Amino acid sequence: MKNKGIWITNIILLVCLIIADILYITLDASAYILKTLASAIFVLIALVNFIFVFKNDSKKSYKYLMLIGTIFAFGGDVFLIDYFVIGAALFAIGHIFYLISFCLLVKPRWTDLFIFLGLMTFALLVIFLYPFSFNGMMPLVIVYAVIISLMLAKAIGNAFAKSMFHKPMIFIAIGAFLFFFSDLCLLFNVFGNLPRIMDILCLCTYYPAQGFLACSILYLQQNEKINGFQRIGYRTYQIAFRAILPILPYREPKILNNNDELIATLQSENKQSVLFVTDKTIKGLGLCDNLLKSLKKAKMNVTIFDEVMPNPTISTIEKGLESFKNNHCDSIIALGGGSVLDCAKMIGARAVKNKPIAKMKGLLKIRKLLPCLIAIPTTAGTGSETTLAAVVTDDKTHTKFAVNDFSLIPHYALLDANLTLGLNSKITATTGMDALTHAIEAYIGRSTTKQTRAASLEAIKLIYQNIEKVYKDGSNLEARKNMLKASFLAGVAFTQSYVGYVHAIAHSLGGAYNTPHGLANAVILPVMLRVYGKCAEKSLASIAKFIGLSDSENIHEASEKFIEYIEKLNKKFGIPNHFEELKKEDIPSLAIKAANEANPLYPVPELYNNNQLEEIYLKLIKI
Repeated sequence: MKNKGIWITNIILLVCLIIADILYITLDASAYILKTLASAIFVLIALVNFIFVFKNDSKKSYKYLMLIGTIFAFGGDVFLIDYFVIGAALFAIGHIFYLISFCLLVKPRWTDLFIFLGLMTFALLVIFLYPFSFNGMMPLVIVYAVIISLMLAKAIGNAFAKSMFHKPMIFIAIGAFLFFFSDLCLLFNVFGNLPRIMDILCLCTYYPAQGFLACSILYLQQNEKINGFQRIGYRTYQIAFRAILPILPYREPKILNNNDELIATLQSENKQSVLFVTDKTIKGLGLCDNLLKSLKKAKMNVTIFDEVMPNPTISTIEKGLESFKNNHCDSIIALGGGSVLDCAKMIGARAVKNKPIAKMKGLLKIRKLLPCLIAIPTTAGTGSETTLAAVVTDDKTHTKFAVNDFSLIPHYALLDANLTLGLNSKITATTGMDALTHAIEAYIGRSTTKQTRAASLEAIKLIYQNIEKVYKDGSNLEARKNMLKASFLAGVAFTQSYVGYVHAIAHSLGGAYNTPHGLANAVILPVMLRVYGKCAEKSLASIAKFIGLSDSENIHEASEKFIEYIEKLNKKFGIPNHFEELKKEDIPSLAIKAANEANPLYPVPELYNNNQLEEIYLKLIKI
């Protein structure tokens, strides 16, 4: 585990806490001194951990609130014996700080309320059914019961809100439960005149509870690895999905070679009213003109929707849907880059599925046949003309998410390299790197097939042979054709074998800062490959040998040469090695989004949780 020294310090302090607790239980003569000492130790644990994680703001106010809570609990310990009401009040305030800190970790949910009602019912039964004599303190006892029940309910709710095996949340829930149990024992001990065993149980659970909560300051900050249960669960999910892939309705779009074949296809399917999806830039460049003339000549009703912007938003898709319905369209043609194609896919999805787009997030949420969809890419990169994915930005929450469904695969793809001749060198480079990322992530993942490996390798080789040619000479039609073919093949590969953390991180940046997807992939790719280290070396070495970049039998050397090639490409293309827009304070939330997207769906070489992903984001920030 990272930072063993601080954990060793925590263990030593916890041992000291337990010793002080035992001595306090057994040596009544030194009660005040030992009680104060034991309480001071858990405050010291909280303070040491607070100082250690101070520069890491990933949990923001949690560490402050927990430290303050332990200080109030310390005060409660000091006053409780001789000034019970003051001590109880200080403890109650400490519990409130703990409760607020738990609410910062996971926003309150209805589940928390139901758990609280159950705990409070139990507490009230104990209070009213057991014949205690509260000496006029019944209101104080009930208020205290409400506070500690709320604290425990939120801790348990957080454990359920996260992954079933999210260890820090379970760790905190255990501490909160021990605290709850300790207070219950205290109730019996103070008001019930029961045997000393209740006092011993109270102390034996109270100090461990405080120790757990104090250590949580550090535990939540640590880059713990995906634990064994999560690893088994994620990998089982991926293996199961791979196993059923052959029986799933995957298909490749039928390739069309020219406008005449497109018109003939629409006529053979008796389509008469087309929604033509593009963007204003492409329309302004005249790239649509020839096809629009052909459609008009064939007497097709054409409605042009050219409001697509980079990173298509939900509101844009809904506007496109309105155009589709108002003009009684029966088919969709999408001409443009990945954003245009993704927007068209989602317009088609909304046309057949009366469901909010946000609820289509994830896997297989559409399950309906889309209207005839013809994709015409104008960039050689996204591969969207062959994939089952569409990436959408929620313009209200500024989050970016993927919709994955076999019905989103276009029915036809027209691959016309002439449409890519007008691309400038910058877009040529970033879209080409996007295709390269697709092919690499599909190849190094753990759900590859013979077909996807072959498609990935061929795509990477085509990119290796042509990307610098089209960057230097955008009019090289043959190189443009090869890049378009590479993009298509990479799309075929990752549609079945999926992508990885490069894409998950890129999507989070696109949602937060509107970072162009191809650019984001290009910057992240070499960094992520180095993070994977040995678990991806064999695959990367195979790629290097296949494309003729390296003939070394040393796997590490061949792998390193391939990563260096990518870094050199980025440098030639003027692609930076960091993101100017990336802010350190945004990293925790971005990492959570990336982890939620990738786990468990993406069959990556190595599994990482959001804490580990935070470290990767830090490698991408401007120093």
